[in-house]
Amino acid sequence: MRYIYLVLIAFFINSCAAPYTSEEIAQDFQINDFRNTYDLTNAQTDSIFDVFNDEELKNLITIALKQNSDIFIYDSRIKTAASQVKIATSKLMPNIDGSVSYQFNKDSTIDTNLMASWELDIFGKYASSKNAYEEMFEIAKQNLDFFKISLISDVSLAYFNIKYLQSNIILTKERIKNYYDLLEVMNIMYENGFVDFSEFLENKALLQNEEQTLNNLLNEYEVQKNELRVLINDKDYRFDDSIYHFTIPRFRVNLSNSVEIILNRPDIKAQISNLNAAVYNLNSAKASLYPTISLSGSLGKTLLSPNGVGDLAYQILTSLTLPIFSRMEIYENIKISDYTRIESYYTLQKAIYTALSEIENAIYAMQTNQKTLSTSIEMLEENEEILDMLKESNELGLIDFIEYITALNSNLLMMQNNNISYFNTISATIYLYRSIGGNRNDIAIAQNAINTEDSIKQDSTEK
Repeated sequence: MRYIYLVLIAFFINSCAAPYTSEEIAQDFQINDFRNTYDLTNAQTDSIFDVFNDEELKNLITIALKQNSDIFIYDSRIKTAASQVKIATSKLMPNIDGSVSYQFNKDSTIDTNLMASWELDIFGKYASSKNAYEEMFEIAKQNLDFFKISLISDVSLAYFNIKYLQSNIILTKERIKNYYDLLEVMNIMYENGFVDFSEFLENKALLQNEEQTLNNLLNEYEVQKNELRVLINDKDYRFDDSIYHFTIPRFRVNLSNSVEIILNRPDIKAQISNLNAAVYNLNSAKASLYPTISLSGSLGKTLLSPNGVGDLAYQILTSLTLPIFSRMEIYENIKISDYTRIESYYTLQKAIYTALSEIENAIYAMQTNQKTLSTSIEMLEENEEILDMLKESNELGLIDFIEYITALNSNLLMMQNNNISYFNTISATIYLYRSIGGNRNDIAIAQNAINTEDSIKQDSTEK
């Protein structure tokens, strides 16, 4: 009999699938180096708080990581997964039950019993199930980390979108004011026959376009503010509406090892754990085909009876159970588990290739937007020099007011276009930050800020 068990165990071990390692995944999916190159490389990825040295942004990210509703949802899922691991672990342990019975009649009796049962997990049915739940617990943790990185990115993008809209609203209002001044002068000149009516109408149409643009900007500004309030879960947050001076972001990142970057993304880690959970569930389903050995025992003693205290009674049983007529169900469960494993494998493959394309796109967008921004800044600087010359010429009476105001509005339009270039570059930076899985230290920095704030509030309450 002993040899039969050894043969069964050897056959079972040979039929079980092993969980995937990072090396196997990198080899299976052939993760290549990035095709696009990036100039600002560094051994350590920069913190987003260093890339954008902005206290209001840091405050918003801290509030979001503290108050966002989804944070609590993901945290609840982690706690649920932890409880499921404990439940799965308990199935590996013996079950012990006790009972006390009291019979009240003419002859009262009190009986006590202690019962224990233990299913020996020889083929790893419950151990594999426990391992699967541990992988699910890891998935829950990685999902929270990925959401936090995504939240940091979303808050940053919404914040700079608001700043971009604020600046363009201010510039558009200046253009509208200039058009009103221009039309006032042109109206006088038209009445005196110095300009054509068509030229007057053309500038009036431009004024109407600017006013429509302003309305669109104001509507979008309100939408973005409300979206950011949802992200930070604070409907009463007030934003600083002064003009914002953009700076060129310098995001240094280590892109030397594409395999390490992709496999360290929290969402990819979650998919790897999902695949390994499917492998463990498959092994658990296979283990159901094999015999199970159960040990059970009981102790009993009568504490009160007409005949006095009874003797201690005990019983020990061993049972061997092998599924015979229910094997079809087990085979189908094995098939389902194997199909789930295959699905998880290709889901991981899709996630890895998607992550690779996201990083490639982010690097390319970063490089092209930086070049566009540099060109835009140079053109704006040249135009402002020309505008200064036109201003002096207007003051000296060498050019008329209409020519100067037209040039001034053209410069304001270039400033708006320059803001677009800044925002596109900032967006590309945030996109690259998110695509590589962010910087885990940013979560710790924000958490320290939350802890400090809570400590200050607690101290003030105690005082």
